[in-house]
Amino acid sequence: HAQTLEDAVSATNNHASREGWAVVLAVLLALPLALPMFADWLGWHWMLPAWLQFVLATPVQFVIGARFYRAAWKALRAGTGNMDLLVAIGTSAAYGLSIYLWWTTPAGQMAHLYFESSATVITLVLLGKFLESRAKRQTGAAIKALQALRPEYAVRIVEGRDEQIGIA
Repeated sequence: HAQTLEDAVSATNNHASREGWAVVLAVLLALPLALPMFADWLGWHWMLPAWLQFVLATPVQFVIGARFYRAAWKALRAGTGNMDLLVAIGTSAAYGLSIYLWWTTPAGQMAHLYFESSATVITLVLLGKFLESRAKRQTGAAIKALQALRPEYAVRIVEGRDEQIGIA
Protein backbone atom coordinates (compact mmCIF):
# COMPACT_ATOMS: atom_id res chain seq x y z
CA HIS A 1 0.00 0.00 0.00
CA ALA A 2 1.78 3.10 -1.24
CA GLN A 3 1.35 6.24 0.76
CA THR A 4 0.81 9.40 -1.21
CA LEU A 5 2.73 12.58 -0.50
CA GLU A 6 -0.49 14.24 0.69
CA ASP A 7 -1.10 11.39 3.18
CA ALA A 8 2.45 11.70 4.51
CA VAL A 9 2.14 15.47 4.91
CA SER A 10 -1.25 15.06 6.63
CA ALA A 11 0.14 12.42 9.02
CA THR A 12 3.13 14.64 9.82
CA ASN A 13 0.88 17.64 10.47
CA ASN A 14 -1.42 15.55 12.72
CA HIS A 15 1.58 14.29 14.70
CA ALA A 16 2.95 17.83 15.03
CA SER A 17 -0.44 19.07 16.19
CA ARG A 18 -0.68 16.31 18.84
CA GLU A 19 2.88 17.08 19.99
CA GLY A 20 2.03 20.79 20.22
CA TRP A 21 -1.08 20.14 22.30
CA ALA A 22 0.87 17.83 24.61
CA VAL A 23 3.44 20.59 25.19
CA VAL A 24 0.72 23.19 25.84
CA LEU A 25 -1.08 20.90 28.30
CA ALA A 26 2.18 20.04 30.06
CA VAL A 27 3.03 23.75 30.41
CA LEU A 28 -0.45 24.52 31.80
CA LEU A 29 -0.13 21.74 34.39
CA ALA A 30 3.53 22.37 35.30
CA LEU A 31 3.37 26.16 35.49
CA PRO A 32 1.39 26.30 38.77
CA LEU A 33 3.94 23.88 40.22
CA ALA A 34 6.95 25.92 39.07
CA LEU A 35 5.63 29.41 39.94
CA PRO A 36 6.21 29.04 43.71
CA MET A 37 9.81 28.14 42.93
CA PHE A 38 10.25 31.44 41.06
CA ALA A 39 8.29 33.37 43.69
CA ASP A 40 10.81 32.15 46.27
CA TRP A 41 13.49 34.23 44.51
CA LEU A 42 11.36 37.30 45.17
CA GLY A 43 11.09 36.43 48.84
CA TRP A 44 7.54 35.08 48.61
CA HIS A 45 7.41 31.73 50.35
CA TRP A 46 4.29 29.81 49.45
CA MET A 47 3.54 26.34 48.18
CA LEU A 48 0.53 24.59 46.75
CA PRO A 49 -0.95 21.92 48.99
CA ALA A 50 0.61 18.49 48.47
CA TRP A 51 -2.61 16.98 47.12
CA LEU A 52 -2.86 19.72 44.46
CA GLN A 53 0.78 19.25 43.46
CA PHE A 54 0.05 15.52 43.12
CA VAL A 55 -3.06 16.19 40.99
CA LEU A 56 -1.15 18.54 38.67
CA ALA A 57 2.00 16.41 38.34
CA THR A 58 0.42 12.99 37.86
CA PRO A 59 -0.98 13.53 34.33
CA VAL A 60 2.30 15.13 33.25
CA GLN A 61 4.27 12.21 34.66
CA PHE A 62 2.17 9.29 33.44
CA VAL A 63 -0.06 10.49 30.59
CA ILE A 64 1.94 13.19 28.81
CA GLY A 65 5.23 11.58 29.86
CA ALA A 66 4.16 8.03 28.90
CA ARG A 67 6.26 8.29 25.74
CA PHE A 68 9.41 8.40 27.89
CA TYR A 69 8.43 5.21 29.72
CA ARG A 70 7.70 3.41 26.43
CA ALA A 71 11.01 4.52 24.90
CA ALA A 72 12.88 3.70 28.13
CA TRP A 73 11.40 0.20 28.17
CA LYS A 74 12.48 -0.36 24.55
CA ALA A 75 15.99 0.85 25.41
CA LEU A 76 16.19 -1.48 28.41
CA ARG A 77 15.02 -4.45 26.33
CA ALA A 78 17.68 -3.61 23.74
CA GLY A 79 20.32 -3.34 26.47
CA THR A 80 21.06 0.30 25.73
CA GLY A 81 20.60 3.62 27.43
CA ASN A 82 19.23 6.82 25.99
CA MET A 83 17.88 10.20 27.02
CA ASP A 84 14.35 8.83 27.43
CA LEU A 85 15.63 6.29 29.96
CA LEU A 86 17.35 9.08 31.92
CA VAL A 87 14.19 11.22 31.86
CA ALA A 88 12.03 8.30 33.00
CA ILE A 89 14.38 7.35 35.84
CA GLY A 90 15.03 10.91 37.02
CA THR A 91 11.44 12.12 36.94
CA SER A 92 10.17 8.88 38.49
CA ALA A 93 12.66 9.30 41.33
CA ALA A 94 11.50 12.88 41.98
CA TYR A 95 7.84 11.87 41.73
CA GLY A 96 8.26 8.77 43.92
CA LEU A 97 10.27 10.65 46.56
CA SER A 98 7.56 13.31 46.64
CA ILE A 99 4.88 10.71 47.34
CA TYR A 100 7.04 9.11 50.03
CA LEU A 101 7.77 12.44 51.75
CA TRP A 102 4.13 13.53 51.46
CA TRP A 103 2.91 10.41 53.23
CA THR A 104 5.66 10.23 55.86
CA THR A 105 5.80 13.88 56.90
CA PRO A 106 4.08 14.37 60.27
CA ALA A 107 0.71 16.12 60.24
CA GLY A 108 0.95 19.90 60.45
CA GLN A 109 4.36 20.03 58.79
CA MET A 110 5.02 20.91 55.16
CA ALA A 111 6.85 18.18 53.24
CA HIS A 112 9.60 19.23 50.84
CA LEU A 113 8.19 17.81 47.60
CA TYR A 114 9.65 17.48 44.13
CA PHE A 115 6.51 17.17 42.02
CA GLU A 116 7.42 20.44 40.29
CA SER A 117 10.81 19.00 39.30
CA SER A 118 9.36 15.91 37.65
CA ALA A 119 6.65 17.86 35.81
CA THR A 120 9.01 20.65 34.75
CA VAL A 121 11.70 18.30 33.43
CA ILE A 122 9.15 16.36 31.36
CA THR A 123 7.66 19.62 30.07
CA LEU A 124 11.03 21.08 29.09
CA VAL A 125 12.21 17.88 27.38
CA LEU A 126 8.91 17.67 25.50
CA LEU A 127 9.29 21.31 24.45
CA GLY A 128 12.81 20.60 23.24
CA LYS A 129 11.68 17.55 21.24
CA PHE A 130 8.80 19.56 19.76
CA LEU A 131 11.13 22.39 18.69
CA GLU A 132 13.60 19.88 17.26
CA SER A 133 10.95 18.10 15.19
CA ARG A 134 9.57 21.45 13.99
CA ALA A 135 13.06 22.48 12.87
CA LYS A 136 13.47 19.15 11.05
CA ARG A 137 10.11 19.60 9.30
CA GLN A 138 11.03 23.12 8.22
CA THR A 139 14.44 21.96 7.01
CA GLY A 140 12.83 19.11 5.06
CA ALA A 141 10.37 21.52 3.47
CA ALA A 142 13.20 23.88 2.51
CA ILE A 143 15.17 21.03 0.92
CA LYS A 144 12.11 19.92 -1.06
CA ALA A 145 11.59 23.50 -2.24
CA LEU A 146 15.22 23.64 -3.39
CA GLN A 147 14.86 20.28 -5.16
CA ALA A 148 11.82 21.64 -7.00
CA LEU A 149 14.05 24.39 -8.40
CA ARG A 150 16.54 21.88 -9.80
CA PRO A 151 16.50 21.94 -13.61
CA GLU A 152 15.83 18.74 -15.54
CA TYR A 153 18.23 19.64 -18.36
CA ALA A 154 21.62 21.28 -18.69
CA VAL A 155 23.11 23.00 -21.69
CA ARG A 156 26.45 21.66 -22.85
CA ILE A 157 28.44 23.59 -25.42
CA VAL A 158 30.17 21.31 -27.89
CA GLU A 159 32.32 22.94 -30.60
CA GLY A 160 30.39 26.19 -30.37
CA ARG A 161 26.87 24.75 -30.50
CA ASP A 162 24.46 24.25 -27.57
CA GLU A 163 23.28 20.78 -26.74
CA GLN A 164 20.59 19.98 -24.15
CA ILE A 165 21.22 16.94 -21.99
CA GLY A 166 19.34 15.43 -19.06
CA ILE A 167 20.79 16.12 -15.62
CA ALA A 168 20.58 12.44 -14.73
